[in-house]
Amino acid sequence: MVVIHTPKRRTAAVRPQFRVSKPDEERERTEVLFREAKRRERRRRLIVLAVIAVVVGVAGIGYAVLRSKNVPHAAQRNFTSLTQRGAGGVGPIVTPESPEALAVGPNGDLYVVDIGRDQILRRLPNGRFQVVAGNGRPGLSGDGGPAIDASIHLEYDAGIAVSTNGAVYFSDSWNDRVREVLPDGIIKTVAGGGKTPLGQGPVPALDALLATGLGRFIAVGGLTIGPGNDLYLALSDGVYRLTASGMLFRVVGEPLNVETDICGWDLNPGCQRDFQPAYRLAFDRAGDLFVAGGGGFGLYERTSSGTLRFIESFRGGGAGFWGSLASDPDGSVVGVSNNGVQKSLPSGEMVSLTKTPKQLASALDLGLGRLPHPPRTGVDVNTFIGGSGIAVGQNDTIYVDMDSGVWSRVSGILAITPNGNVTNLWRS
Repeated sequence: MVVIHTPKRRTAAVRPQFRVSKPDEERERTEVLFREAKRRERRRRLIVLAVIAVVVGVAGIGYAVLRSKNVPHAAQRNFTSLTQRGAGGVGPIVTPESPEALAVGPNGDLYVVDIGRDQILRRLPNGRFQVVAGNGRPGLSGDGGPAIDASIHLEYDAGIAVSTNGAVYFSDSWNDRVREVLPDGIIKTVAGGGKTPLGQGPVPALDALLATGLGRFIAVGGLTIGPGNDLYLALSDGVYRLTASGMLFRVVGEPLNVETDICGWDLNPGCQRDFQPAYRLAFDRAGDLFVAGGGGFGLYERTSSGTLRFIESFRGGGAGFWGSLASDPDGSVVGVSNNGVQKSLPSGEMVSLTKTPKQLASALDLGLGRLPHPPRTGVDVNTFIGGSGIAVGQNDTIYVDMDSGVWSRVSGILAITPNGNVTNLWRS
């Protein structure tokens, strides 16, 4: 008999169960408590840091708000109101070269169109001149940015006017535009640059082609603030009004009607052609518009009722063309030409003021006498060459300038007080 031995089936060993001793249990509980304590400590620190951050942030905001009430924002520091520091307020100090047109701001600041520098300048209380507009490089750029960084291009006919809110308007004459320096120092174009010819009907100012007819002979000339605070433009084909809505309307200078109009440049009543081209403008208190212009180099008036008339020959000597005009706060109009400084009567007639051209020349030249090497033998180079620019301040001080030309190598700016004293503000 065969006996088969089968292996014994092994049963899984039963691992003995050991009960954790009391010391081990205490150690584990201690570790759990320690870990929980560390977690709570981290959380507490995070809460403290968050509270500190909030407190610091709130304090910083409060400090910024308090500081903002006492220290201007950077933009405010750089571009404060024209009535306080001039357009831009941060333009460089420069020496004038060729002053051409003048205007006085609402706070009495004197503004100068300097065609030699292609810049608009403001005379500071200390007598120095600060740039308001123009980077000194002739061109066309900068709209929407700081006026002192813009490129402008000025010619002898460029005009200037300052509104009651301190905005400065000037004729960017080579570019056939009128540009504005806002009270915050930003520059923009308000008229010109378009292709729509001017005519009888209103034209959107930014669509308008301002150089017409005589073209470069007179593109954009004098500017003035008229009734209703509208801006008036002297152009080659007459005078236009720029409204707050941005539209240009012709005021005077309509095409000549050869069948009905009789024109002779110096006849009365005047005609529309007398106001073509228009060079310098000014209003009196009655709302009468005075215009230096016309092919006869005359002074003309368009009354508030629409009457046109010739006043006198009004030729300036600096550029050899027309004299210059400005509105006086007393309601009259002042003018400067080769006849010297004049003032309008209520009738519109111009009368000479106390200072003659020779007296003005004496103050301007500071007694230097005849300059060396005059342009022509026997020419009196100390003769005052009037006509470039004139403006009147609130205290009735009259400012006139003279640009050097054929008859003189001297440029200068004079101030004439109401009692007749003449002060030389600057000379080349």
